[in-house]
Amino acid sequence: MRRAHKVLPVLFLLLAAGCSGAARTTVAPPACRQPPEAVLPRTAGTLTEADSGTFCLPVGGQIAVFLAPPAGVAGGTSGAAVGADRWSGVVSSAPQVLTATSTGVLTAPLGVTPGIFRGTAAGEARLASSTATGRSWQVTIVIA
Repeated sequence: MRRAHKVLPVLFLLLAAGCSGAARTTVAPPACRQPPEAVLPRTAGTLTEADSGTFCLPVGGQIAVFLAPPAGVAGGTSGAAVGADRWSGVVSSAPQVLTATSTGVLTAPLGVTPGIFRGTAAGEARLASSTATGRSWQVTIVIA
């Protein structure tokens, strides 16, 4: 009986220590990849209408977007009106983490919709644009 009195407190402490730790679940950030090569200075990369998926951007980093209409639409040789399938301005779903910015010197070619965005805080945002003819473009940016 004496032995039980010595073992029970130790057993109680072991059980209490095991139960007191809360289960920790960590949410992994979405898998992201580096954006395609930058065409502008001081940007981490450049996205076009051909890009999709999830891209990484460091806090404080900038990413450039250039959305071009289909070949022959904007001033091309197809005879289509300029702007017939032009992309709307690129918008961020979370401007508090990925905000539109200006380079002050950016002049895009005829028909191309440009955008420069800066990662201002850790988080996730979608960049999106669409055309009057129903085409849409969207990517996800993970800012870390």
